[in-house]
Amino acid sequence: MKYKVSELADKAGVTKRTIHYYISKGLLLPPEGNGVNSLYNDEHLERILLIKKLQSEYMPLNKIREYILENPKEKVENETKEVKADVIRSEEQEVYIRENICNIFELHYSEENGKKYKHIIENVKKYVEKMMED
Repeated sequence: MKYKVSELADKAGVTKRTIHYYISKGLLLPPEGNGVNSLYNDEHLERILLIKKLQSEYMPLNKIREYILENPKEKVENETKEVKADVIRSEEQEVYIRENICNIFELHYSEENGKKYKHIIENVKKYVEKMMED
């Protein structure tokens, strides 16, 4: 698949500036084309995901670059497939809402339950606000 820099940034969970920085440091290959017509592919995405994984394990960028350059392509590809699977799993995770009520209480609920039990959640918030007035 082909991506513009903003699409790649969104998909990988980084900024456009980070992508350009990785290219300047030799962590990513340059895109196809120049300027606004630049296109990135799945290899760029997988490499960014691998970099993020290695960073989460406290590996500095200069060591990540060495790791990528020194290891056979097959090993790096296997690592990126594992990372990609983790990202897909995390995208499937449930989203939780956290609401502060009267700067004293917090209410946590899943996005799905927020829709399902909206009336109950609203009643709880009103009840707490009423209790705080008394």
